[in-house]
Amino acid sequence: MLPVIVLASLLLAEVARSASYTSCTQESCGNLTIRYPFSLAGAQPLYCGYPVFDLACDAAHSPAQAYLSNTFGDGLFRVRDISYENNSMVAALNTSFAGDAGCPVPDFNVSASLALFPLNISAANNRLVFFYGCTVPADLRLPRPCGNRTMGAYVSGLWGEDGTLPPGVPRNCTSASVPVHGGTTEQLAAPRRYYEQLIRDGFLLELPAPLGDCDGCTRRMRGECRFDQFSFQCVCPDGNLCPISTSTSHSGWKHFLATRTCCESLSSIYY
Repeated sequence: MLPVIVLASLLLAEVARSASYTSCTQESCGNLTIRYPFSLAGAQPLYCGYPVFDLACDAAHSPAQAYLSNTFGDGLFRVRDISYENNSMVAALNTSFAGDAGCPVPDFNVSASLALFPLNISAANNRLVFFYGCTVPADLRLPRPCGNRTMGAYVSGLWGEDGTLPPGVPRNCTSASVPVHGGTTEQLAAPRRYYEQLIRDGFLLELPAPLGDCDGCTRRMRGECRFDQFSFQCVCPDGNLCPISTSTSHSGWKHFLATRTCCESLSSIYY
């Protein structure tokens, strides 16, 4: 009887170890493949990726849509595409002007709302500027007001450049800028007509250099990649850490995650 009990215990231990090992198996949300350095809430433990790159999947849409979880508003940034090869992602702003659910124009600083994330808005994006609270030239005016405010829009050039005001736009306007990637020549020349499509198409974000050799972990060692205790961990099939795991904490990530939490003051996000 004892050998049977011992054998059963060993089998249970192996099952538990296997369950732990497969806990970071890649998942999907709609057309997206979710794997390190991202994690999918409800399907993968948080340590399967960087905590700030946890994604929520909304299956109410067809196909399902993924959103960055740790933002000051639910579903604020929809993840349209992830390029693991180019270390980048395309996100689309999903918001509305205060008091006007039908107007997809933000009333806050978009770049500041990403301050909690180690992401860079690519200089390849164009800068779409919305302005109000001043005299809005007719040729820049949106077809409808937002929150009972007459709104104007123009593209001031690339995101990394210092934009110039179009003729007739006063300097005393309140404004909010949205990065947009792509768009036809016609759309960029007349954003007052195409601003909703430009926002839906999203913008390019550059991810930080990946920590650890996740490709080597999964391909050569058949392990799974984790981010735990501020370190990259490659967990081998036997449940132990593989040699390519980082032996010390990554100081840059440790500083970033230790000084920025999702509950910190968000006052800087608003103008």
